[in-house]
Amino acid sequence: MRLRRFIFLIISLTLACGSIHAQASGSHDHALGVNLRPSYVMPTHGYYNGWNELNKPIRTGSTFDIQYGFANKVEPTFQGIGLGVHTFFSNELVGTPWTFYLFQNVPLVNLSDRMTFGYEWNLGISSGWKVNNVAVSSSSNVFINVAALFTWHANKHWDIVFGSEYTHFSNGDTTFPNGGANTINFRIGTRRHFSPIDKLSSLNIFTFKNKDKQFFQRIYYDISLLGGWRADRSLINGKLHIFNERFLLCGIQINPLYNFNNYLSAGPSLDLVYDRSADLIIDASGNHSNPGVLSQTAAGLSLRGEIKTPIFAVNIGVGYNFTLKSSDLKGLYTTFALKAFLNEKVFLTTAYRLSSVNYAHNLMFGLGFRINTQSSYK
Repeated sequence: MRLRRFIFLIISLTLACGSIHAQASGSHDHALGVNLRPSYVMPTHGYYNGWNELNKPIRTGSTFDIQYGFANKVEPTFQGIGLGVHTFFSNELVGTPWTFYLFQNVPLVNLSDRMTFGYEWNLGISSGWKVNNVAVSSSSNVFINVAALFTWHANKHWDIVFGSEYTHFSNGDTTFPNGGANTINFRIGTRRHFSPIDKLSSLNIFTFKNKDKQFFQRIYYDISLLGGWRADRSLINGKLHIFNERFLLCGIQINPLYNFNNYLSAGPSLDLVYDRSADLIIDASGNHSNPGVLSQTAAGLSLRGEIKTPIFAVNIGVGYNFTLKSSDLKGLYTTFALKAFLNEKVFLTTAYRLSSVNYAHNLMFGLGFRINTQSSYK
Protein backbone atom coordinates (compact mmCIF):
# COMPACT_ATOMS: atom_id res chain seq x y z
CA MET A 1 0.00 0.00 0.00
CA ARG A 2 2.80 2.43 0.79
CA LEU A 3 4.35 1.79 -2.63
CA ARG A 4 1.02 2.53 -4.32
CA ARG A 5 0.38 5.76 -2.44
CA PHE A 6 3.90 7.00 -3.05
CA ILE A 7 3.89 6.33 -6.76
CA PHE A 8 0.43 7.86 -7.19
CA LEU A 9 1.81 10.96 -5.44
CA ILE A 10 4.71 11.10 -7.89
CA ILE A 11 2.34 10.69 -10.84
CA SER A 12 0.01 13.41 -9.53
CA LEU A 13 2.86 15.86 -9.10
CA THR A 14 4.24 15.01 -12.55
CA LEU A 15 0.84 15.54 -14.16
CA ALA A 16 0.56 18.86 -12.36
CA CYS A 17 3.89 19.95 -13.80
CA GLY A 18 2.77 18.77 -17.23
CA SER A 19 -0.38 20.87 -17.01
CA ILE A 20 1.67 23.92 -16.06
CA HIS A 21 3.96 23.43 -19.06
CA ALA A 22 1.02 22.88 -21.38
CA GLN A 23 -0.66 26.09 -20.30
CA ALA A 24 2.58 28.04 -20.48
CA SER A 25 3.38 26.83 -23.98
CA GLY A 26 -0.12 27.20 -25.34
CA SER A 27 -1.17 23.60 -25.89
CA HIS A 28 -3.01 23.35 -29.20
CA ASP A 29 -3.44 19.65 -30.00
CA HIS A 30 -5.12 17.00 -27.90
CA ALA A 31 -5.57 13.38 -28.95
CA LEU A 32 -7.24 10.19 -27.76
CA GLY A 33 -5.79 6.80 -28.65
CA VAL A 34 -6.49 3.10 -28.15
CA ASN A 35 -3.96 0.25 -28.43
CA LEU A 36 -3.90 -3.53 -28.53
CA ARG A 37 -0.63 -5.15 -27.43
CA PRO A 38 -0.38 -8.95 -27.85
CA SER A 39 2.68 -10.17 -25.95
CA TYR A 40 5.14 -12.98 -25.38
CA VAL A 41 5.90 -13.62 -21.69
CA MET A 42 9.64 -14.05 -21.25
CA PRO A 43 10.54 -17.07 -19.03
CA THR A 44 12.67 -14.97 -16.66
CA HIS A 45 11.31 -16.89 -13.67
CA GLY A 46 10.56 -20.58 -13.27
CA TYR A 47 6.99 -19.73 -12.31
CA TYR A 48 6.32 -18.87 -15.98
CA ASN A 49 7.93 -22.13 -17.11
CA GLY A 50 5.27 -24.14 -15.32
CA TRP A 51 6.85 -24.37 -11.86
CA ASN A 52 3.57 -23.33 -10.28
CA GLU A 53 0.71 -25.04 -8.48
CA LEU A 54 -1.07 -25.82 -11.77
CA ASN A 55 2.08 -26.93 -13.64
CA LYS A 56 0.96 -24.49 -16.33
CA PRO A 57 3.46 -22.61 -18.52
CA ILE A 58 2.58 -18.93 -19.00
CA ARG A 59 3.75 -17.85 -22.44
CA THR A 60 1.27 -15.34 -23.90
CA GLY A 61 -0.50 -12.21 -22.79
CA SER A 62 -2.24 -9.13 -24.11
CA THR A 63 -2.99 -5.55 -23.15
CA PHE A 64 -5.75 -3.17 -24.12
CA ASP A 65 -5.27 0.47 -23.17
CA ILE A 66 -6.57 3.99 -23.72
CA GLN A 67 -4.31 7.04 -23.89
CA TYR A 68 -5.09 10.73 -23.65
CA GLY A 69 -2.29 13.12 -24.63
CA PHE A 70 -1.45 16.65 -25.70
CA ALA A 71 1.24 18.45 -27.70
CA ASN A 72 2.28 22.11 -27.66
CA LYS A 73 2.73 24.45 -30.60
CA VAL A 74 6.52 24.12 -30.76
CA GLU A 75 7.40 20.44 -30.30
CA PRO A 76 5.72 17.37 -31.89
CA THR A 77 5.92 15.12 -28.80
CA PHE A 78 2.75 13.74 -27.24
CA GLN A 79 2.53 13.22 -23.50
CA GLY A 80 -0.29 12.35 -21.17
CA ILE A 81 -1.88 9.52 -19.21
CA GLY A 82 -2.92 5.98 -20.04
CA LEU A 83 -5.16 3.33 -18.50
CA GLY A 84 -4.73 -0.33 -19.45
CA VAL A 85 -5.89 -3.85 -18.63
CA HIS A 86 -3.40 -6.75 -18.88
CA THR A 87 -4.09 -10.45 -19.16
CA PHE A 88 -1.70 -13.40 -19.06
CA PHE A 89 -4.58 -15.80 -19.72
CA SER A 90 -3.84 -17.23 -16.25
CA ASN A 91 -6.00 -15.23 -13.89
CA GLU A 92 -5.88 -18.01 -11.28
CA LEU A 93 -2.06 -17.79 -11.16
CA VAL A 94 -1.09 -14.14 -11.64
CA GLY A 95 -4.37 -12.23 -11.81
CA THR A 96 -5.55 -9.67 -14.37
CA PRO A 97 -3.74 -6.46 -13.46
CA TRP A 98 -4.70 -2.97 -14.58
CA THR A 99 -2.27 -0.11 -15.14
CA PHE A 100 -2.38 3.66 -14.71
CA TYR A 101 0.64 5.40 -16.22
CA LEU A 102 2.30 8.46 -17.69
CA PHE A 103 3.52 8.28 -21.28
CA GLN A 104 5.44 10.30 -23.81
CA ASN A 105 5.57 9.58 -27.53
CA VAL A 106 8.63 11.09 -29.21
CA PRO A 107 8.93 11.12 -33.04
CA LEU A 108 12.63 11.09 -33.92
CA VAL A 109 12.79 10.86 -37.73
CA ASN A 110 10.46 11.89 -40.57
CA LEU A 111 10.28 9.00 -43.04
CA SER A 112 7.81 10.98 -45.18
CA ASP A 113 5.17 13.69 -44.73
CA ARG A 114 2.86 11.01 -43.35
CA MET A 115 5.22 8.61 -41.55
CA THR A 116 7.54 9.04 -38.57
CA PHE A 117 9.68 6.70 -36.49
CA GLY A 118 10.34 7.25 -32.80
CA TYR A 119 10.00 5.88 -29.30
CA GLU A 120 7.53 5.93 -26.44
CA TRP A 121 7.96 5.28 -22.72
CA ASN A 122 5.29 4.40 -20.16
CA LEU A 123 5.83 4.65 -16.40
CA GLY A 124 3.18 3.96 -13.78
CA ILE A 125 1.63 1.58 -11.33
CA SER A 126 0.02 -1.79 -12.00
CA SER A 127 -2.43 -3.25 -9.50
CA GLY A 128 -4.58 -6.36 -9.20
CA TRP A 129 -1.81 -8.98 -9.22
CA LYS A 130 -2.54 -12.29 -7.54
CA VAL A 131 0.04 -12.64 -4.77
CA ASN A 132 1.67 -16.07 -5.05
CA ASN A 133 4.78 -15.48 -2.88
CA VAL A 134 6.93 -17.09 -5.55
CA ALA A 135 7.13 -14.67 -8.49
CA VAL A 136 4.76 -11.90 -7.35
CA SER A 137 4.74 -10.88 -3.69
CA SER A 138 2.82 -7.60 -3.94
CA SER A 139 -0.57 -6.77 -5.44
CA SER A 140 0.82 -3.47 -6.78
CA ASN A 141 3.93 -3.23 -8.93
CA VAL A 142 5.77 -0.63 -10.96
CA PHE A 143 5.00 -0.71 -14.71
CA ILE A 144 7.77 0.27 -17.17
CA ASN A 145 7.37 0.07 -20.94
CA VAL A 146 9.59 1.22 -23.82
CA ALA A 147 8.56 1.02 -27.46
CA ALA A 148 9.99 1.62 -30.94
CA LEU A 149 7.04 2.90 -32.99
CA PHE A 150 6.05 3.91 -36.49
CA THR A 151 3.23 6.45 -36.86
CA TRP A 152 1.29 6.75 -40.12
CA HIS A 153 -0.86 9.87 -40.53
CA ALA A 154 -3.91 8.48 -42.34
CA ASN A 155 -5.71 11.84 -42.61
CA LYS A 156 -6.01 15.17 -40.79
CA HIS A 157 -7.48 13.57 -37.67
CA TRP A 158 -6.33 9.94 -37.55
CA ASP A 159 -2.98 8.22 -36.97
CA ILE A 160 -2.13 4.51 -37.09
CA VAL A 161 0.60 3.51 -34.61
CA PHE A 162 2.48 0.19 -34.70
CA GLY A 163 5.77 -1.28 -33.53
CA SER A 164 7.56 -3.43 -30.95
CA GLU A 165 7.81 -3.02 -27.16
CA TYR A 166 9.40 -4.32 -24.00
CA THR A 167 7.45 -4.29 -20.72
CA HIS A 168 8.75 -4.82 -17.19
CA PHE A 169 6.60 -5.29 -14.08
CA SER A 170 8.47 -5.09 -10.78
CA ASN A 171 8.14 -3.80 -7.22
CA GLY A 172 11.73 -2.53 -7.29
CA ASP A 173 12.80 -4.91 -4.50
CA THR A 174 10.49 -3.14 -2.03
CA THR A 175 9.27 -6.65 -1.12
CA PHE A 176 10.46 -10.20 -1.80
CA PRO A 177 10.15 -12.33 -3.82
CA ASN A 178 10.44 -9.94 -6.76
CA GLY A 179 10.38 -12.18 -9.82
CA GLY A 180 8.06 -9.71 -11.55
CA ALA A 181 7.16 -10.22 -15.18
CA ASN A 182 8.75 -9.29 -18.51
CA THR A 183 7.06 -9.29 -21.90
CA ILE A 184 7.87 -8.52 -25.52
CA ASN A 185 4.91 -6.97 -27.30
CA PHE A 186 3.67 -5.98 -30.72
CA ARG A 187 1.53 -2.86 -30.64
CA ILE A 188 -1.16 -1.80 -33.08
CA GLY A 189 -3.25 1.23 -32.29
CA THR A 190 -4.96 4.35 -33.53
CA ARG A 191 -5.02 7.95 -32.33
CA ARG A 192 -7.53 10.71 -33.11
CA HIS A 193 -6.41 14.35 -33.05
CA PHE A 194 -9.08 16.79 -31.90
CA SER A 195 -7.52 19.53 -34.07
CA PRO A 196 -6.70 18.89 -37.76
CA ILE A 197 -3.04 18.06 -38.50
CA ASP A 198 -1.71 18.50 -42.05
CA LYS A 199 1.41 16.36 -41.64
CA LEU A 200 3.56 14.76 -38.97
CA SER A 201 6.84 16.25 -37.81
CA SER A 202 9.80 15.00 -35.73
CA LEU A 203 12.36 16.39 -33.31
CA ASN A 204 15.35 15.98 -35.67
CA ILE A 205 17.51 15.24 -32.63
CA PHE A 206 20.66 14.82 -34.74
CA THR A 207 20.56 18.44 -35.95
CA PHE A 208 23.32 20.30 -34.10
CA LYS A 209 22.57 23.91 -33.17
CA ASN A 210 24.20 26.71 -31.19
CA LYS A 211 27.62 25.90 -32.65
CA ASP A 212 28.84 29.36 -31.60
CA LYS A 213 28.69 28.45 -27.90
CA GLN A 214 31.95 27.80 -26.08
CA PHE A 215 32.66 24.43 -24.45
CA PHE A 216 31.77 25.41 -20.88
CA GLN A 217 28.64 27.22 -22.05
CA ARG A 218 27.38 23.85 -23.25
CA ILE A 219 27.78 22.17 -19.83
CA TYR A 220 25.11 22.13 -17.15
CA TYR A 221 25.01 20.26 -13.86
CA ASP A 222 22.18 18.13 -12.51
CA ILE A 223 22.18 17.43 -8.77
CA SER A 224 19.61 14.84 -7.63
CA LEU A 225 18.64 14.00 -4.03
CA LEU A 226 17.08 10.52 -3.86
CA GLY A 227 15.39 8.33 -1.29
CA GLY A 228 13.44 5.10 -0.97
CA TRP A 229 13.42 1.70 0.67
CA ARG A 230 14.08 -1.93 -0.20
CA ALA A 231 13.60 -5.38 1.24
CA ASP A 232 16.40 -7.85 1.85
CA ARG A 233 16.91 -11.59 2.23
CA SER A 234 19.71 -14.00 3.06
CA LEU A 235 20.53 -17.71 3.09
CA ILE A 236 20.57 -18.99 6.68
CA ASN A 237 21.49 -22.64 7.20
CA GLY A 238 20.73 -23.29 3.55
CA LYS A 239 17.25 -21.73 3.70
CA LEU A 240 16.13 -18.42 2.23
CA HIS A 241 15.19 -15.95 4.96
CA ILE A 242 13.28 -12.78 4.04
CA PHE A 243 13.58 -9.95 6.56
CA ASN A 244 10.29 -8.45 7.68
CA GLU A 245 11.69 -4.94 7.43
CA ARG A 246 12.06 -2.06 5.00
CA PHE A 247 15.62 -0.78 4.79
CA LEU A 248 16.38 2.89 4.11
CA LEU A 249 17.98 3.99 0.83
CA CYS A 250 19.27 7.45 0.05
CA GLY A 251 21.60 8.89 -2.51
CA ILE A 252 23.08 11.93 -4.22
CA GLN A 253 23.92 12.14 -7.90
CA ILE A 254 26.09 14.91 -9.38
CA ASN A 255 25.90 14.71 -13.15
CA PRO A 256 27.57 17.29 -15.44
CA LEU A 257 26.15 16.94 -18.95
CA TYR A 258 27.54 18.28 -22.22
CA ASN A 259 24.79 19.70 -24.42
CA PHE A 260 25.30 18.49 -28.02
CA ASN A 261 22.09 20.15 -29.23
CA ASN A 262 18.59 20.99 -28.01
CA TYR A 263 17.84 17.36 -27.17
CA LEU A 264 20.97 15.22 -26.69
CA SER A 265 23.54 15.42 -23.90
CA ALA A 266 26.01 13.13 -22.16
CA GLY A 267 28.51 13.18 -19.31
CA PRO A 268 29.94 11.45 -16.22
CA SER A 269 28.08 11.17 -12.92
CA LEU A 270 29.24 10.78 -9.33
CA ASP A 271 26.67 8.53 -7.61
CA LEU A 272 26.73 8.30 -3.81
CA VAL A 273 24.39 5.78 -2.18
CA TYR A 274 23.66 4.63 1.37
CA ASP A 275 21.90 1.26 1.60
CA ARG A 276 20.98 0.12 5.10
CA SER A 277 20.42 -3.43 3.83
CA ALA A 278 24.02 -3.86 2.63
CA ASP A 279 26.42 -6.26 4.40
CA LEU A 280 24.10 -7.03 7.31
CA ILE A 281 25.63 -9.05 10.15
CA ILE A 282 23.35 -12.09 10.57
CA ASP A 283 23.41 -14.72 13.30
CA ALA A 284 22.17 -18.31 13.11
CA SER A 285 18.68 -17.30 14.29
CA GLY A 286 18.25 -14.77 11.51
CA ASN A 287 18.69 -11.70 13.67
CA HIS A 288 20.70 -8.93 12.07
CA SER A 289 22.70 -5.87 12.99
CA ASN A 290 24.27 -3.11 10.95
CA PRO A 291 28.02 -3.09 10.28
CA GLY A 292 28.28 0.71 10.20
CA VAL A 293 27.88 3.55 7.72
CA LEU A 294 31.10 2.92 5.77
CA SER A 295 30.13 -0.68 5.10
CA GLN A 296 26.75 0.41 3.74
CA THR A 297 27.90 3.34 1.57
CA ALA A 298 29.27 3.33 -1.95
CA ALA A 299 30.56 5.88 -4.44
CA GLY A 300 29.94 5.08 -8.08
CA LEU A 301 31.15 6.60 -11.33
CA SER A 302 28.86 6.25 -14.32
CA LEU A 303 28.59 7.51 -17.87
CA ARG A 304 25.17 8.97 -18.65
CA GLY A 305 23.32 9.81 -21.83
CA GLU A 306 20.14 11.90 -21.87
CA ILE A 307 17.36 12.80 -24.27
CA LYS A 308 15.54 15.98 -23.23
CA THR A 309 12.04 16.59 -24.59
CA PRO A 310 9.25 18.96 -23.51
CA ILE A 311 8.53 18.41 -19.80
CA PHE A 312 10.55 15.18 -19.49
CA ALA A 313 14.09 13.84 -19.86
CA VAL A 314 15.18 10.20 -20.07
CA ASN A 315 18.61 9.55 -18.54
CA ILE A 316 20.42 6.18 -18.95
CA GLY A 317 23.80 5.22 -17.52
CA VAL A 318 26.30 2.43 -16.84
CA GLY A 319 28.71 2.64 -13.92
CA TYR A 320 30.84 0.93 -11.32
CA ASN A 321 30.57 1.19 -7.53
CA PHE A 322 33.72 1.67 -5.47
CA THR A 323 33.44 0.96 -1.74
CA LEU A 324 35.67 1.09 1.31
CA LYS A 325 34.22 -1.98 3.05
CA SER A 326 30.93 -3.13 1.49
CA SER A 327 30.94 -6.25 -0.68
CA ASP A 328 27.20 -6.09 -1.45
CA LEU A 329 27.38 -2.69 -3.14
CA LYS A 330 30.63 -3.08 -5.06
CA GLY A 331 30.44 -3.76 -8.77
CA LEU A 332 28.81 -2.91 -12.07
CA TYR A 333 25.38 -1.24 -12.23
CA THR A 334 23.03 0.33 -14.74
CA THR A 335 20.57 3.10 -14.02
CA PHE A 336 17.45 4.46 -15.70
CA ALA A 337 16.04 7.81 -14.60
CA LEU A 338 13.01 9.81 -15.68
CA LYS A 339 13.04 13.54 -14.94
CA ALA A 340 9.89 15.69 -14.92
CA PHE A 341 10.69 19.40 -15.04
CA LEU A 342 8.68 21.80 -12.89
CA ASN A 343 10.64 24.67 -14.47
CA GLU A 344 14.06 25.14 -16.09
CA LYS A 345 15.93 24.54 -12.85
CA VAL A 346 13.88 22.07 -10.77
CA PHE A 347 12.74 18.55 -11.61
CA LEU A 348 11.21 15.47 -10.02
CA THR A 349 13.03 12.22 -10.71
CA THR A 350 12.35 8.49 -10.56
CA ALA A 351 15.50 6.34 -10.65
CA TYR A 352 15.66 2.58 -11.14
CA ARG A 353 18.97 0.79 -10.58
CA LEU A 354 20.04 -2.68 -11.68
CA SER A 355 23.06 -4.46 -10.19
CA SER A 356 25.25 -6.56 -12.51
CA VAL A 357 23.25 -5.12 -15.43
CA ASN A 358 20.18 -7.37 -15.07
CA TYR A 359 19.43 -7.75 -11.33
CA ALA A 360 16.96 -5.29 -9.81
CA HIS A 361 18.51 -3.47 -6.87
CA ASN A 362 16.39 -0.48 -5.96
CA LEU A 363 13.83 2.10 -6.95
CA MET A 364 14.26 5.63 -5.60
CA PHE A 365 12.43 8.94 -5.98
CA GLY A 366 13.71 12.44 -5.51
CA LEU A 367 14.14 16.09 -6.33
CA GLY A 368 16.74 17.53 -8.68
CA PHE A 369 18.28 20.88 -9.51
CA ARG A 370 19.78 22.02 -12.82
CA ILE A 371 22.62 24.55 -12.58
CA ASN A 372 24.04 26.73 -15.38
CA THR A 373 20.80 26.95 -17.33
CA GLN A 374 22.36 29.20 -19.97
CA SER A 375 23.13 25.93 -21.75
CA SER A 376 19.70 24.44 -21.05
CA TYR A 377 17.37 23.60 -23.90
CA LYS A 378 15.27 26.44 -25.20
